[in-house]
Amino acid sequence: MIKIAVAALIASAMLLSCSKQNDVVAPATATESQSQRLAAESITTNKRINLPISGTSVYITDASTIKYLPGDTLVVPKNVVRVTLYKVNGTAEKPVVITAAPGVIIGGFDRASFDIVGKYIKLVDINITGKPTAIGIKAYYCSDIALENIHIDGAAIGVMLKNDAIATDPNTYYPNAVIRNVSLKNVSVKNCTDEGFYIGNTSDYQNGYKNSPIIGLTVQNVSAENTGWDGFQVTNAQNCLVDGVRVINAGTANKEAQMSGITIQDATTGTFQNLTVNKSTAAGLNIFSCGEVHVSNVALQDVALSSKSYGIIVDNRYDRGYNLGAKKLFMENVSVKQTTSVKGKIAMYVINGTTNGALAAIPGTVTNFTYDVASWEKKTVDYAKNVYYGGTDGQ
Repeated sequence: MIKIAVAALIASAMLLSCSKQNDVVAPATATESQSQRLAAESITTNKRINLPISGTSVYITDASTIKYLPGDTLVVPKNVVRVTLYKVNGTAEKPVVITAAPGVIIGGFDRASFDIVGKYIKLVDINITGKPTAIGIKAYYCSDIALENIHIDGAAIGVMLKNDAIATDPNTYYPNAVIRNVSLKNVSVKNCTDEGFYIGNTSDYQNGYKNSPIIGLTVQNVSAENTGWDGFQVTNAQNCLVDGVRVINAGTANKEAQMSGITIQDATTGTFQNLTVNKSTAAGLNIFSCGEVHVSNVALQDVALSSKSYGIIVDNRYDRGYNLGAKKLFMENVSVKQTTSVKGKIAMYVINGTTNGALAAIPGTVTNFTYDVASWEKKTVDYAKNVYYGGTDGQ
């Protein structure tokens, strides 16, 4: 009889545990630590937890005050002007998912509409309608972070992901801090006063300390429309796989050195493919990367419009001490076409500079590069002496 009673109690406990798997859990008190909870009770993971709202904001500077575990989903339950959520940590096997309830719109705050700090986190299905002074999504001091199905309308910068070294905090600068495994999939931004996407730190040092590189960047199917500065900018990012970037109408603010469609900047390596720019004030594509860089399936239309610039600019930059090697460009299936009467300088200009420690490029190959000859003052000018095959130039 005792054995039967014990078995019944165990079965009852198992049923109760299963019935709670999808419950919405209220936030824990600030005095209850996650480790204490784990030791004291058995909590089923993969729960949905509504984030608490204070006034018109979600403002949580220490997510350990919320009763969550790796694998749980944190939900913005209704419209708010901003979300500030710091110290959110999942695991590689069980990232914490952060999302919004269906129909929820975030935005209206003067600074960041969505400000996140954490590791092993995934932001999905979020819609932001922000102010022109606000960053859409600000992801500083994050690593192992994914953004998926995000749509932002109205921002200073659509998506900003980097670290700024803080002199008093060694965990914010290299080599203690490295941003790893960043993923963006199905992310759109539009109506930004500055950049659409600002990925990686453009400065090597800040406050006297070295800023963190990104190691492992995956981008798939993102878009930027109506940006005052560059549409898509990536810097200090190694081992990139960027597949599918579409930019429309970039550089509208005519800010010097900030008017391009797509910019692959200093200390950046990897593969960049399926890139489309339709209308940019300056170059449609800048390539300032290091090491072997593979660029393919590029369609540029109506670029270099008001600055009488270049369709594509390729130059060398210092690798910031990461031993990435000299640039060797492999480029194929590139089209530069104009439908306006504006005439640019050079369809593709390869400078091959060596200033500030940059290494001279190793000649690579450019295959099937085509452009409208009548729309440019000159054809290609290439001081790296890349080898051209096919297309308008190279026959």
